[in-house]
Formats: sequence, C-alpha cells, structure tokens
Amino acid sequence: MTDDLATKLNTAGAFDTPWLKEQLQNWDVVSEQKKADFMEHMYGCSGRINKNHPMHGKYTNLWQDFCIREAGPIMRDRYFEMMEAVRLYEEGLLEPIS
Repeated sequence: MTDDLATKLNTAGAFDTPWLKEQLQNWDVVSEQKKADFMEHMYGCSGRINKNHPMHGKYTNLWQDFCIREAGPIMRDRYFEMMEAVRLYEEGLLEPIS
C-alpha cells in the first residue's frame, strides 16, 4: 500500500459526508434490527442453517422462498376465508360486527 493511499484511508473526513450524515440521522435502529431478526427467521425456516443445504451461508432469494413456501399459502387460504365470509354475509347467514 502506498503512503498516499494509507493517508486517504485514515482520513476521517471521508466518513463525514452530507450523504452519510443524512443516513445516520434517519437510521431507525429498531426497524433495522427487526429486518435482521426476520432475515434470520427466514434463513432458519429455509433449512439453510443446515451445513449440508446447497444454499447454506447464502441469503439470496430468502424473501422469494418465504413468500412462496410460507406467506403465499397462508395468504391464499386467508383470501378464500374472506370470500366465504362475504358470501355468508351477503346471504344473511353472518351477522355484521358492530
């Protein structure tokens, strides 16, 4: 490493940009931790925690896999439950909630 490059890397001013200041001011620690926690949940649910899993150590497509395997079926079932509730209400077999 050249002395010039070492000097640039050790300059605190490089981290004192308006963009970075804005990022840090708007940083929501709780929200970011929730994202990380949920990613770990999806990672575990996917089976990637197993060292023999072909995607072990990778977070690629976790969200897509979660939507297809977990959230997708649940939301599909919820849709049909809501449609059944609408049908029952329209036929007068379900009382409105006040």
